[in-house]
Parts: sequence; C-alpha cells; structure tokens
Amino acid sequence: MDNQNSVVEHQIRPNALMEELGIKKDAYYAYLKHLGIKAEKDGNGKAFLTEAQVKSLRAIRAHVEAGGKIDEFPISNSLATATAGEMGDTAVVDEIPMNPTDGLDFDSLYREASEIAGQRLTAGAQVVLAMASQMSYEDLHPETKAKVDSVRSASAPKFDPQAIASNLMSKYREGQQQNLQTA
Repeated sequence: MDNQNSVVEHQIRPNALMEELGIKKDAYYAYLKHLGIKAEKDGNGKAFLTEAQVKSLRAIRAHVEAGGKIDEFPISNSLATATAGEMGDTAVVDEIPMNPTDGLDFDSLYREASEIAGQRLTAGAQVVLAMASQMSYEDLHPETKAKVDSVRSASAPKFDPQAIASNLMSKYREGQQQNLQTA
C-alpha cells in the first residue's frame, strides 16, 4: 500500500501533555479513563496521543480548572468515524463533548487574546522604542538634529557667568562697606 497520500498526524507524548497542563500522572490517567481514551503506540512502542485526544484532555482540564469535577465533564455526541480500510460495518468511535466550549474559562481566554492583540497592535511602537533607545545624536535624522540643537541653544545660558558673578560680588562688597560705615 502506498502511504504517500496518507495523513500524518502530530503525535503528542503523555509527559509533554502533562507538563503543558500542569498535571501529574494520577490526574492524567483519571482524565483518560473518564474520556474513554487509550493512548496509541508508535513504531517504537512509545505512547502518544492524537490531536483530537489532546483537545479533549485540554477541554476536561479547563473544566476542572474552572471548578468543575471530572465526572461532571460531559461526554456526549459520539462521532463514528471509520478507520481506513473499514468503510463498511465497523467504526471506531471518538467521544467529543456536545459543545467544544463547555468548560473553557472565557475570562482567561479573553485576557490571553487581549495580550496577543495588544502585542500585535503595539509591535511597531515597541520596535520604534527599541530603536530609539539605541540611537545617539549622530544617528538622528537631520530634521530631528535641528530640533535638538534648537532646544539645546534655547536652554543654554546666553550670558557670561563670570561677568555676572563679578557684578554680584561688587554689589555685595559695596553693601558690606556701607554696613561698616553705618555701624
């Protein structure tokens, strides 16, 4: 049989999924049991789960994290799907929840989506800010250099501090002498 056109399904290993979901083996196996899922084995005899199975496990995990109990997670709306070569009498049944959004934490999903959208909407500004933080005066656009020069010259003192200091000291000394004469 030619497998060139067969569908290659992504295989998820149990340990990776347990880590992703933040669960231990006890919870993992309790979820599998409730969902009626049996892990597949690859050519090397290592266990893996299909995308559909992982989706069900993620849904039950979200249900439990939202405060639900494992045995309250709905298992209904069975879809019968025939496996390759068995398009007749026999079918393999995958259990999926009636509504795929059941048990999902909308607030968490909304916040996560908002974060991603916020990053997307501010990506340009973030890059501009990062570029600006790395620029020196020499890197500035000529128009911006002119603005910087204008602000610097406007804020720079336009006087001779030595002359002003001499003038102030002279007035002080005159005042001191007048105080001595009147005393």
